[in-house]
Amino acid sequence: MKYYSFKLSETNSVNINIIRIIAIQIIAITHGLENIGAIHYANSIGVFCLNFLMLISGVLVSHSVFKSMNDKTYNFKKFFIKRFSRIYPVVLTVYSLIALVDWINGYNLFDHMIEFLVNLFLLNDSALPYKFYGYNRHLWIFPLFWWQYLLLGWLLLGFRTVKKKYVYFLALGFFAFMIGLMLLGMYFKRKANYLIIWFVGVIFTYLLNKFNQFIRNKTVKEEDLNRKKSSKKIISYKIRIISVILAIFCFFLAILRSELNENHTPYELVYNLFLAGSILFLFIFVQYGNFKYPQKFIKIVNFLSSYSLTMFLFHMCLYNLVLDYRDHINLFIYMHIIANLLSFSIASFTERKTPEIYSFFLKEFDLEQNSKKIKKPYRVIS
Repeated sequence: MKYYSFKLSETNSVNINIIRIIAIQIIAITHGLENIGAIHYANSIGVFCLNFLMLISGVLVSHSVFKSMNDKTYNFKKFFIKRFSRIYPVVLTVYSLIALVDWINGYNLFDHMIEFLVNLFLLNDSALPYKFYGYNRHLWIFPLFWWQYLLLGWLLLGFRTVKKKYVYFLALGFFAFMIGLMLLGMYFKRKANYLIIWFVGVIFTYLLNKFNQFIRNKTVKEEDLNRKKSSKKIISYKIRIISVILAIFCFFLAILRSELNENHTPYELVYNLFLAGSILFLFIFVQYGNFKYPQKFIKIVNFLSSYSLTMFLFHMCLYNLVLDYRDHINLFIYMHIIANLLSFSIASFTERKTPEIYSFFLKEFDLEQNSKKIKKPYRVIS
């Protein structure tokens, strides 16, 4: 990619954070309701939310990498440090708390030390004979996020990091092997579908940049300023109309697929691809629109999304400790509020400190030279 010129609109940045907040809160709520026996396991609402998280993760991570690649000094080392700074402070803190809480709940850490270490290195629920740690069933999918990040990073940045081709392909083979290791564990089909959905988000971002460049080149040819503005408005209007029609069409196909397929499950790939298409076309509609959220609302959304990863990883151990099938829904509501408060407290020195942690590691590894200064008030955490 020669140059990445696509800029995520502020409205779409907020929309992505809204999806992140709603999806993770719903996943946590469904887990709590499962624990008290109010709903069955692997319900369709929770599955939809995980699909949407995969989709926006693919969009955000690829957007971040493509944008950073405009800096010629950006390579896999910096990418890895950025991913590590985002993920591992939360993982180390929350997994330690999970081990402690599960120990209180009767799951002895010393009896399951290898299982804990496998989880800590994000290798659980793979072809290795180790599942998620303790009673935290939601952790089965998390290693896939980590290894698909690294695979994409090496694909795009490997040649910037190493000079010899055989080293690049050896490392690429390693990351591909790790993805295979993840897929060949539990829930092979589900993981394969999620991987595809994630790369749909990546491909969408790449194509959107190409489309944006095409639109810009088309309007740049206009010499008259008023004519250029008018041409841009007409193109934006056409894009919004077409994107809405396609979003509705994809959603209709998803509904039709679920109704006509006798063996339909919420994990079905074609069905989820249609749903992903509807979300992405709505994304395009907003990108080329003029709607803007009030600043107060944006601040609230940014705050609520700033501890989303921590909430995703932490909530289950608290529910497992307190909730069981005999409990009333009122207790679950209290526990859900407490889970949010504790997650925010943990995120205040981990997830919410990602830019500072990233800067610290860049300095420690002497990689800060020629790197752009990281802005603290970020809108979207990728």
